[in-house]
Amino acid sequence: MTDFQARTSQEQLRLQRSALADFGLFAFQCDDIDKLLTRASELVSEAMDVPLVKVLEHLPEQGEMLLRSGVNWEPGVVGHERFGDHEKSPGGYALRADQPVVSPDLDTEDRFEIPDVLRRHGVQSMVNVIIAGERAAFGVLEVDAREQRNFGEDDVAFLRNYANLIAAAIERLRVHDELKRSAREQGVLARELGHRVKNLLGLIQALASQTSTKDRTAEAFREAFMRRLQALSTAESLVFDSGEERADLVALAEEVLAPYRQDDVEKITIEGASLGLPARRARMFGLALHELATNAAKHGALSVAAGRVHLDWQVDDAGGSVTMTWQESDGPEISPPERKGFGTRLLKDVVAHELNGSAELVYEPGGLRYHLTFQRHET
Repeated sequence: MTDFQARTSQEQLRLQRSALADFGLFAFQCDDIDKLLTRASELVSEAMDVPLVKVLEHLPEQGEMLLRSGVNWEPGVVGHERFGDHEKSPGGYALRADQPVVSPDLDTEDRFEIPDVLRRHGVQSMVNVIIAGERAAFGVLEVDAREQRNFGEDDVAFLRNYANLIAAAIERLRVHDELKRSAREQGVLARELGHRVKNLLGLIQALASQTSTKDRTAEAFREAFMRRLQALSTAESLVFDSGEERADLVALAEEVLAPYRQDDVEKITIEGASLGLPARRARMFGLALHELATNAAKHGALSVAAGRVHLDWQVDDAGGSVTMTWQESDGPEISPPERKGFGTRLLKDVVAHELNGSAELVYEPGGLRYHLTFQRHET
């Protein structure tokens, strides 16, 4: 007579209740899923007087179930042994049928292909219950007895309650891990945002101090300054909207130049491949386009009906460089300015410096040509 047979139903009920209570307390304090599943197996083994207990984790992409945790199995079984998740597998059948599966005698069991590992361990009877949870089922809790055992309704009910408790504990750990990961990501984002704001405020300060007030009314100064801020805002919005801390060059060019193409989209032609630029580079590229377009609308090709602008860029994949050209044509005759204003300094010095590249302004009779070369990746 086994110890199990000698137990009274009241004693069995007491052990099962104790197992549920002990595991509930342990699960609340545990933050490691492998320790959690191991303790779950130990308590079930004690409560049901069955030495062999295991937790099978479903791996749907592999079509398998991993023996993730268990007690009293031979070395090398736990964490390595795998079973199919098909209907010929006891655990797979339970998972697919979405109901407990009881096999009181494996010698006469004809529904399944009994795994060799169960035969090696002398398993005669077993019961499988699903570890369901709110998301896709985690897997199966399986109890394996070395003697023929008629697992009754009370046994199955206990195991189902226990499996539900395991599922809730696993979900708590998953949520906890997601919160920790989110907190780490938020910390990184906060530091990056702080760095970005610092850089942006420095650039705004430079724009404010360098935007000339000479021969300008307060209204004219405000208009020039606000236009430059709008160009920065456009680049920043595209970076944030992408969710990847990058802005696409095509989208950036079209967005910044849209006000100058409203009446005639052919007024400014844009030619270049899609390319994601890091935030800092996108910001400066957008500011350069704004400055060029503003200058062209006031003094260059965009100030006359026949004037045209062609913007293009090429990417050197091998060297990682970007070469951009802004070419105005059919505009009024121009010549180099007598005084080097902030717009000129911005295009030649500030943008080139920020992008770690080189810039050239050429005042041709038919229109301005701006040539900018820089590395696409930050160094």
